[in-house]
Amino acid sequence: DKALEAKAVEWTHRLEPLQYFTQHHDLGFMMYCSYGNAYRLTGNKAYRDILIQSAKSLCTRFNKTAGSIKSWNKFVSWHGNKTYEFPVIIDNMMNLELLFFASKQTGDPLYKEIAIKHAETAMKNQIREDYSSFHVVCYDTLTGKVVGRETAQGYADNSTWSRGQAWGIYGFTM
Repeated sequence: DKALEAKAVEWTHRLEPLQYFTQHHDLGFMMYCSYGNAYRLTGNKAYRDILIQSAKSLCTRFNKTAGSIKSWNKFVSWHGNKTYEFPVIIDNMMNLELLFFASKQTGDPLYKEIAIKHAETAMKNQIREDYSSFHVVCYDTLTGKVVGRETAQGYADNSTWSRGQAWGIYGFTM
């Protein structure tokens, strides 16, 4: 349907400035779901280039010591007693597909290496023994140690937020 295609292209193009966005981790959600599908359906190299720049922007949030991509700039605990400077949410696993795409397209292994390290760190610190996940894990970037495990959208710190759990499964699969 050409009318729907035109609207899809119009709305996708509105996201173009976000390829340079570095203020939170959601670039995989925002860019790969839109431009990734646009590139898959059309083969338009301009879409590919926007995705690669988006991956570059996302990589600025990676911290080698923590081994993770920072989700939010800070997180104020629901308990009201702490502010964390390096929170990582399970949703962040949805970004890995963008990074694998960028490595495949450019031949640069850095994107893939960041994605794998982020997944390994999440597996170690965000996944419980029963395979459920913590929503938010906070790190000390000087030592890489976990300094908090909480929720921001789930029922409680020890519960599993179902949508985040699904995003974790998707990201690990990718």
